[in-house]
Amino acid sequence: MRITGDDSATQALLDVLEQHFTVTDPDPYSGGRSYLEVDTRPATREAAAEDVAAVPSAPAFEHQPADVPSTVAVLMARQVEAAHQHLSAYRELVRTYGGGLIPDWHQPDREPDNPVHRSLSDASRLVYDLREWTSHTAHASGAVAVLPQVIAATPEQERAEAVLYPAGEWCAVPGGTMPQPGEERAEKTWESPVTTQLTGPVPEKRYSARAYGRSIQRALPAVAGTPAGAVWEAERSLYAFVCQHWETPGDTPADLAAALDGLGELADTFTSACTSTLDEIGRRLDDGLLVGVDRAALTAAAAAVQDQLGVEEGRVGKLPYALASVRRTVAGARAALPSALDGDRAFDALAHARVLGALDGKPLTQIRAELGRERHWQRVRSKTRPADYTAADWLRRAVHWMHAAGAGTYNHGAHLAAERSPHRSGLPIGTPAADERRGR
Repeated sequence: MRITGDDSATQALLDVLEQHFTVTDPDPYSGGRSYLEVDTRPATREAAAEDVAAVPSAPAFEHQPADVPSTVAVLMARQVEAAHQHLSAYRELVRTYGGGLIPDWHQPDREPDNPVHRSLSDASRLVYDLREWTSHTAHASGAVAVLPQVIAATPEQERAEAVLYPAGEWCAVPGGTMPQPGEERAEKTWESPVTTQLTGPVPEKRYSARAYGRSIQRALPAVAGTPAGAVWEAERSLYAFVCQHWETPGDTPADLAAALDGLGELADTFTSACTSTLDEIGRRLDDGLLVGVDRAALTAAAAAVQDQLGVEEGRVGKLPYALASVRRTVAGARAALPSALDGDRAFDALAHARVLGALDGKPLTQIRAELGRERHWQRVRSKTRPADYTAADWLRRAVHWMHAAGAGTYNHGAHLAAERSPHRSGLPIGTPAADERRGR
């Protein structure tokens, strides 16, 4: 049956009916009020009674609150919130990498069918019970004037919630710290914080990250904290990505695929950023809020930008679509061993003993960084004397062997064995390259 009522009546009915029936959450409907779906079937009541019998008779929040100082009560509450955030992060990891142990979407009518899902569900209920008891303890200690409540909370309850459980992610993220009593933190948002804006007419000098010239001014830190600052911070991060590959090659195939996926989404976001900026300029011109602009030249330039972006009405941008096509072509690709070395350079004892022997047992990231340092040194050295890329070539081959073998740490002996007898290694072997020094 359906029972209608206002918020206070709804809460009162919930308190009474949940003792005897299985009650779903209240949902809004077109009448602008709330309704409850109450299932009074006998079979449902018997199943509900069995569920209640399986739960401990005295939930944690029904026990007497602890007699502790208010600061301790606040810290207790935040420890529980940290546990909740860690548990939520763990749930997301299992959902993403657990091979279907936890369904992607919550299904109220589906019981957990594996120990991992059941344990997570039990842990979530226990953490909730702890939160209830801890909130009562905080109230009894005087830390908050009223018991906090998340749903249908009064302003006083919302303030109590903020005191005990400050908004934002903390402890559950790398480098996160727990707020101390009395410390409040604003919840993080996608928007970059804007602390200032550029005033005055548009300058004749254009902004640039690294260029020099009479008609150029440095973007950072000049635009830091402005609405455009997020764009320049993104450029700085992407430039670091480009420099990383110039100085330190050696990404695994999966790294390259992840970069393609990211570039595809970045291209989509970049296209949206360009079009929204152009639309805003056009709107202000139409409204007469931007003067001193050559309208014809601007229209032609904006059309050229949209043409370069491949923006068409009702269609996906060409660049994101093209990058997605590239990503599909490399799905399932595997790394291969480098082709055999020629006789003149094969197994240079001095080179591989000096460069590789000292790196035995080191992680892939360290081998990759060592390759970058060697390449950088040889480029600097080549300005005054002939460069010698022998060590860099061996390091590059070591990196590719680790890719092919799926090794997280370098094994000098296994690598040299694979170099001597590649067909016995059981690993895929690459095709001969015309010049191993390409791309320096």
